[in-house]
Amino acid sequence: MKHSITAALAIMMMACGASSDTGVNKSIFVGDGEHEQGSLRSVNGSINVGNGARVEGKLSTVNGAIVVGENSEVGEISCVNGEIFVDRNSSSEEISCVNGSISIGSEVTIEGDLSTVNGPIKTKLGTKIYGDIGTVNGEIHIQETLVAHDVRTVNGHIDLLESSLIKGDVIVDRERRKPFPKAYGELLITISGSTVEGNIEVKGDDPNVTVVLSDGGEVTGEIKNARVVRK
Repeated sequence: MKHSITAALAIMMMACGASSDTGVNKSIFVGDGEHEQGSLRSVNGSINVGNGARVEGKLSTVNGAIVVGENSEVGEISCVNGEIFVDRNSSSEEISCVNGSISIGSEVTIEGDLSTVNGPIKTKLGTKIYGDIGTVNGEIHIQETLVAHDVRTVNGHIDLLESSLIKGDVIVDRERRKPFPKAYGELLITISGSTVEGNIEVKGDDPNVTVVLSDGGEVTGEIKNARVVRK
């Protein structure tokens, strides 16, 4: 079954327009300073974009990592079963991964959402996300990062550190996919020297969520259905 799914994905990716570069069982490389007008897709291979490069289309992999170097500009980035890393001072339209981690360097700009299903998200100083940031089962750890909309999770800790600013809400949806018959484990939301301008909203009858406010961390709106600890 696994092989048939991979083959179907490969056929689907190769059926895309002629302007796309597709690799099956091989990796794709874009050198420093190069310009690619189409999308890049790989099945069972990685995509590596060098420094100062530009890819106008999408980057997508099935079973492979995606790495974008410094000072580069790319379209949407997505992966299934892989890792994504975007180095400093680069930009992307949107970034998502199903099973794998996303690591964002400093001064990176993301015009849309940043999300995973099963995997952690980490951002460094000066990153700007103009959509939502979210995960289902994975931690969110951001440093001096602007999120223009909401931060969302189901079952992952959230660390908002070093003057991060969330313009929207922090939403924990613990009504979703409850691991019956087990109760949810404790989920920590740490806000250290950072600000949430909206609310912290925790959904569910037995949420087990604690909000830790430290070093001047604050929530301008309400904290709903969570325990609050101030340090």
